[in-house]
Amino acid sequence: MDFKLVTCTHIGVYGHALTKGGIYQAVDEETDRFRIIGNHHKRVWIDKCYFSEGEVEVPILSSWKFDDRLEDFDLIEVTLTFNNGMKRWCLITTPERLVKHFEQSHLDPPGFNIQHLIIVRTINNDDIEQTLKHLDEHGEIEKATLFLG
Repeated sequence: MDFKLVTCTHIGVYGHALTKGGIYQAVDEETDRFRIIGNHHKRVWIDKCYFSEGEVEVPILSSWKFDDRLEDFDLIEVTLTFNNGMKRWCLITTPERLVKHFEQSHLDPPGFNIQHLIIVRTINNDDIEQTLKHLDEHGEIEKATLFLG
């Protein structure tokens, strides 16, 4: 087999062997999986769903910022920026802030469904950074955010 280059699109349970956006040499291939030499320098079989064939650009989260003052809202707007210039948007809150939001007597309707709401333990930058990085590396950031441009 000629070696084929593949690009990791998300790491799933293979954080020890893969880096999102990393380019790997497939040393073997079956119908549904590639055998690559991972970051740990070992050969490992990994399902093809974790890769795009060839060297492709994979959007990777590069920064994020609060769009609101933390004191003003229970659901905080956040803009995310990716290495290719793409911007996405979401709301972030904590369990405590969510309870506070629903305690408002004038809330109408009394419930909602927001697919782009991320709930974190605290509004601490480290907790948010870790959560967003996890979502990005696991291929879930696009489902959790809305495209801005």
